[in-house]
Amino acid sequence: MLSTTEVRAIAQQVVDESKASAHVDQGTLKRSISYTITKGRYIFRQMYYGFYGEDNKGGINSQLEQNAKRLMPKGIEYQIVGIDFDGKTQETTVLKSGRKLVKEAPKTTKPAPTNKQTTSNLKKLLDTIKKNRAKNGDTEEKKNKGTDTNG
Repeated sequence: MLSTTEVRAIAQQVVDESKASAHVDQGTLKRSISYTITKGRYIFRQMYYGFYGEDNKGGINSQLEQNAKRLMPKGIEYQIVGIDFDGKTQETTVLKSGRKLVKEAPKTTKPAPTNKQTTSNLKKLLDTIKKNRAKNGDTEEKKNKGTDTNG
């Protein structure tokens, strides 16, 4: 069994080879390729310009997934997370058993929040306030008379 230091060296080798093979427009892709370790799982990340075949028929901008598959030892759990400029993510997880899971973030297409304070609702509110004041014998003129500071 490999030690943690040896596996980290292999993970760094995956990152280095992926950065070397990256197709670069402005350097964003090279800077985005990295790895972290969370709860014993190695998580590789990279920015995607075309997300898994939409704009980029090959589905990749670097060889990160292929390098991880080729270099990471069997029995080590790792994950590859691709993030595009719109914030969509796709996670590919390879479990200790070798099983591969692909999870795409759900699309959140919530409608824009609607502001229920329309002009007609405000008019209804003002009418209701005026009716309540009239019932109580209170008018706007009496209320404003005491607060008039202009003389």
